[in-house]
Amino acid sequence: MVNELPGGDQSALRHLNTRRVLQLLYSGPAMTVTAVANATELSRPTVQAILTSLVDSELLRLDGHDAAKRGGRPAQRYRFNSDAGLVAGIDIGAHTIAVRIATLGGTLVAAVRRAVPTDAGHTSRVDLAIDVLTSAVPPGSGPLWAATVGTPGIVDEHGVVRLCVAIPEWTGVALAEEIGSRLGCPTTAMKDTNLAVLAEHRVGAAQNVPDALYVHVGHRLGVGLLVDGVPFTGRSGSAGEVGKHPAFGWEEAPSRLAADAGLADPGSEAASEWVFSKARQGDPLPVAAVDAFAKTLAGGIGAMVLAMDPRLIVVGGGLARAGAVIVDPIRRHLTAILYDVPPLALSALGEDAVAIGALEAARDQVRHLLVAKADSAAS
Repeated sequence: MVNELPGGDQSALRHLNTRRVLQLLYSGPAMTVTAVANATELSRPTVQAILTSLVDSELLRLDGHDAAKRGGRPAQRYRFNSDAGLVAGIDIGAHTIAVRIATLGGTLVAAVRRAVPTDAGHTSRVDLAIDVLTSAVPPGSGPLWAATVGTPGIVDEHGVVRLCVAIPEWTGVALAEEIGSRLGCPTTAMKDTNLAVLAEHRVGAAQNVPDALYVHVGHRLGVGLLVDGVPFTGRSGSAGEVGKHPAFGWEEAPSRLAADAGLADPGSEAASEWVFSKARQGDPLPVAAVDAFAKTLAGGIGAMVLAMDPRLIVVGGGLARAGAVIVDPIRRHLTAILYDVPPLALSALGEDAVAIGALEAARDQVRHLLVAKADSAAS
């Protein structure tokens, strides 16, 4: 066991050891002094002193005693204090705002969805998101430690929306900074489809799959990329924006779907759902319209698969509710494009995928915040 640093910097060592212990307990179950000492290779006296300081700072709490019979007094267990604060995931879309709030340990305490007025501008949309979140926080809860916002469009590493077609007034908005200043906590912002693929990886259809492609099929078409278990955004945040390429025809595809089926008002998602319903019944015109739509989708998906070679394709968004009616023709058209078609799966999380992914990203922020919290407790 090494409990000294070269040069005798014991203060730095104490901070380092405290971080290790806190991060161990944040990610795992309750542990005794002996278990923590074995896991960290620190001495029992060092571990006991660290655990005591973390309990005093309310980052850890006592969690009963070890039931194992080893002689003498049962050993005290220590657990991360998940109730010390909250994290929030916010999905700000063109038509709805969804918020999920959880304890630091990930236990969900609130999930709210509210429609956005059609005339909502930049300020009123932010105001509504803040109102939905703050009104959903349970009374007596700890402070908000971190939040993540998901939005359609291209979002850079600083949380600035570089371009948003679905919400034009979003373009140029420093969304992470604006929301974070209102909430008073560290806040990040990401493209909604990247958060959706993170959610599917953590708790949905892509669990244990490190490399996945998420395809959003709804009012608009979009893609989220997961590489080595992490959303891939590229240099400027525009990775995966295959719909921009005019050769694929993705921008017009959702409205063309209903028009090809003979509907006079093709612009709504309800109209598209009607087309899928009729296609499921075998109506020839809707069947042909869905096949053309799937072929258009397969062109863009195929290009992404050839570029990143994912292990799984997850199809989500409102129109994914059609199930096999949309997935089967996409798969069929992909066979003409790809050397090998990866498995296709429907989203397991539906319309909640973005908010769940935002919550997961906020919890990832907490892991970084623990460093500062541990340093404060060690001082």
